[in-house]
Amino acid sequence: MRRLALLPLLLVSAFLVPAQAAYAATNLATSATPSASYTSPWESVAALNDGIDPPRSNDTANRRWGTWPDTGAQWAELTWGGAQTLRAAEVYFFADGGGTPGAWNPPANLVTPLNEVWQHVESTYPDLYGFRNYGWDQVMANRGSINYCVRWDSSATVTAAQRDQIHAALARQFKKWMDVMAGHNGWPYSTVPVKVVGWAVRDRAQLQWSDSSVDIYVNDIRENAPQCAEPCGRFFNQSGTYPDCPGGASHHYDMSLWLTAGFGGGAGGDWGQRIGSEYFIGNLNADNIHILLHEMGHSFGLDDFYDWTPTGQCCFLMKAGSATSITDFDAWMLRDWWRHLKSRYGY
Repeated sequence: MRRLALLPLLLVSAFLVPAQAAYAATNLATSATPSASYTSPWESVAALNDGIDPPRSNDTANRRWGTWPDTGAQWAELTWGGAQTLRAAEVYFFADGGGTPGAWNPPANLVTPLNEVWQHVESTYPDLYGFRNYGWDQVMANRGSINYCVRWDSSATVTAAQRDQIHAALARQFKKWMDVMAGHNGWPYSTVPVKVVGWAVRDRAQLQWSDSSVDIYVNDIRENAPQCAEPCGRFFNQSGTYPDCPGGASHHYDMSLWLTAGFGGGAGGDWGQRIGSEYFIGNLNADNIHILLHEMGHSFGLDDFYDWTPTGQCCFLMKAGSATSITDFDAWMLRDWWRHLKSRYGY
């Protein structure tokens, strides 16, 4: 039995070498049974001895063992069925720039442009740190999930199958941004589920289903478009309580997906995202619905780059028209927002 006493860190892997063998011998760790004092729900104790060699210190593709948010001394243990004589033992620690070893560590070529972006954000938005309805605030208030309501700003009908496809496409795009954060810098969620809780429409007959899977709001017009009930919307109730929402707080929505017939381009903010209904329906099975991805970036605070470009960067999603998927630079800009805001949530 070999026990490792650790701080509340992330341990990626262990490698134990038999005493009688050369250093390159078979890893004995893989034949042991792993256990630990505690394992975060989004981590895996099996990562202790699965034999995977991480390609870098902030690897997010492979599973890890970790204990966050449990603090204090922790232990990890490998147990064999019989005695083992070892020559060497190695462990690999994950570095995320936050609660685990290491520091803020973007690629060297991105340090300057990231600093330029954040300086621009701070100088452009004086209420940056006081504003409390970024996508970050919404996810944290929901303890790791997000609720949407669809504003169907079109005269077209919607089948039950299309309803479900719209939900799936929305969740798939949102996941792309959240995958950027998984395992990074103390971010506490491995996944952030998206739930569509309601639809707003001018005429109930446009929605060709009769089940009660979502709330339906009919002919409540705001901004010349169907509006989901304001008492249920976080944009209108930023205290995070919904005392007048029919059905209660579980029926609240954090953002709206506003789908407008004939609408070109997009818009995004703390209230949600607006794109063309025809564009979205035509891209339900697309890997990257890039206009929606761009507008989701705005909901988390990411800026536009209409009149300037950070040093060394040419093509990235938030510079509209220059990329159609989340690039490495987009990912690090999102992580930089978390770096600067996470203390408000106790991280």
